[in-house]
Amino acid sequence: MATFFRTAVVPNIGTTPVDVLTVAPGNRFTLVGCNLANTTDYTVVIDIKIEDAGAVQVYYIKQLVIDPYTSAKVVTNGEKIILAESCKMIITSDTANSVDAVISYAEIV
Repeated sequence: MATFFRTAVVPNIGTTPVDVLTVAPGNRFTLVGCNLANTTDYTVVIDIKIEDAGAVQVYYIKQLVIDPYTSAKVVTNGEKIILAESCKMIITSDTANSVDAVISYAEIV
């Protein structure tokens, strides 16, 4: 198996759910970092969901409040999230074009 270290940069996440990571068939991702930055003058509330290969979605984080012009690290202190093939990480904000995401992960193929 080969491992590749990657970064996903997703700007302007808003009220429409965004698939920030989608694992291709035959691959696996290990998330090692996720930083969410509020780019607005207002407090925003975000949800992060994980979807499995059967399209079942569950909350990883529900209603995380991020103050104006600050950020939140949601994968910290050595925590890791394993996403199996055909899984997704989905982020939604309560405010349009309000959150930038930087996600670090290892892709295992």
